[in-house]
Amino acid sequence: MKTAQPRRAVILGVVVALGLAACGKDAAPSTTQGSAPTAESTATEGSVATSDSSPSGDSVATDGSVTTDGSAAPAADGPAGVPAGADTVLTPAPTGEADSAVWATYRETSTLDPIFGFDYPDNSAMAVACESLLRQNPDLTIGPGLAESAEYTTDTSLVITLRSDVTFWDGSPMTPDDVVFSLKRQQDPANGGFYATVLSNATDIAATGDNEVTITTTGRDMLLRNELSGPVGVVTQKAFVEAKGADYGTANGGVMCTGPYQLKSWVVGEGLTFDRYDGYWDKSLPLKLKSITIKGVPDEAALTAGLLTGEIDGTYSLGLSTLDQLRGSDQVTVSQGGAYAIAAFIVSDFTGTLADARVRQALSMAIDRQGIVSSVFKGAAYPARAIGVPGMWGYAKETFTEGWNALPDVSQPDVEGAKQLVIDAGAEGKTVRIGMSSELAAIQTEAGEFQRAAESIGLKAELVSVSAANYINFFIDPAARESVDGFFTVNYSNTADPLSLFVSLVAPGGTQAFNGYDDPAAQALLDQARAEPDDTKRAALVVQFQKLITDQVLWVPMVAPTTTLIMNKELSGAPATFQYMFGPWAAYLGAA
Repeated sequence: MKTAQPRRAVILGVVVALGLAACGKDAAPSTTQGSAPTAESTATEGSVATSDSSPSGDSVATDGSVTTDGSAAPAADGPAGVPAGADTVLTPAPTGEADSAVWATYRETSTLDPIFGFDYPDNSAMAVACESLLRQNPDLTIGPGLAESAEYTTDTSLVITLRSDVTFWDGSPMTPDDVVFSLKRQQDPANGGFYATVLSNATDIAATGDNEVTITTTGRDMLLRNELSGPVGVVTQKAFVEAKGADYGTANGGVMCTGPYQLKSWVVGEGLTFDRYDGYWDKSLPLKLKSITIKGVPDEAALTAGLLTGEIDGTYSLGLSTLDQLRGSDQVTVSQGGAYAIAAFIVSDFTGTLADARVRQALSMAIDRQGIVSSVFKGAAYPARAIGVPGMWGYAKETFTEGWNALPDVSQPDVEGAKQLVIDAGAEGKTVRIGMSSELAAIQTEAGEFQRAAESIGLKAELVSVSAANYINFFIDPAARESVDGFFTVNYSNTADPLSLFVSLVAPGGTQAFNGYDDPAAQALLDQARAEPDDTKRAALVVQFQKLITDQVLWVPMVAPTTTLIMNKELSGAPATFQYMFGPWAAYLGAA
């Protein structure tokens, strides 16, 4: 999530919430007190490093197992609270070829067009076939992709040096014209894409050599540079896009990309099938899987049964309530790795009960985060000290680790301390209005826990429940936000950089600055960080900003979900990190 994506920024939180609900609606974790809220407003009780190539298939960490309460101790020199086993990068390298695999997502893929891709089923399917100028590696560092490099040669010239051996699936070479076309297509707001303002600092995009494109910007923009590893940097073939028009990226029009798997068929209701592209340029990737089909499986029972019977070969799950059952199966492996995701409560109103930062701090202190880890995520998460979680740290990890470990430990509630803050703020008996939906299982559970926490420290809580279809209005409609003090989200960035999320939080330009937070000191830190070319110095600025907004509690960080990979034991090699959203994850698969 980032300020450079106005439409995506307000939509993604609810999309992920709906994904969690789709995973959990048939076996939703129940609240420990009281009953579920009705569809109307009600108050109920409840609880709860840049490199020249990607890591090889031999880069394997742990088996990904964790305790369900997320209480395992981290490595002595690592970020506090991250459970043991949640650091898998790649599963063991494949030993041979596999003919095919069926991979499940929580809904059908709706687009393969990079200007519109913003959710799990779309991004992960697009990453099978289409590639960006820079690549997000399995260890979540950014390295060369279709471009050998993308670097500022002056304060205003971002020079992209292209590989000379890349071809589209039809055999034609990728040219600077294709790159310029792809970037300008992203930039043009008339196209209605989600990423136009990522390129808002770009004043010109032009081919400046046989294998070179230059983006002229108003100043150094390292966030833009890193965004070239995500959807913004995906290169499509100009001639094919122009020929297909509005059908490009759909089941009717298809796509033309450069990736390791080319689209063979797309049947709505059945899925998309990709076959290995034998002319693929990157020979360092294993490419042991001949064909992969991506299909939407929204029903949790059907997904679980398919994984256990072998009808479905794998999935990257989010909030799957049958995770413990799958962990105990001898048919699949379950691995966990880094993710860019943060589950949080967005404080949307700074004028009501939560106007005083001490009350916001008190609410954060009273939350039982371990309970949320267990009930909603079945152990596939850990308590979050801040919203810039460890999975987002794609550079200067020592600096980010130091900043994270210096923040207060939130793994256990501090009810007495929180009560005192409420008293000090004169907020006893005041009501916190919590936006939620009783139709979204994960959000219902989280809201119940927030209600319990608020009432335990002398506040009152009102659960303002809306339909699942209307939950998005909290993100896009100021009138809907007038009825609440905050609401729930699972946000993620497009790159391993907290800055990508942080730029959305400060008004007036921040697309998620719903509470109007406009501290000039905060904006100055963001501007400095965005322009800083040195990774360590940039991380230090980001850490300063994180400390500031954590103290102010713009959002209440709850838990950091891990990437959870569930895979048939006959397959191996897949990354267990968030790379599956933006990098060539399927190219690592093969026979176990």
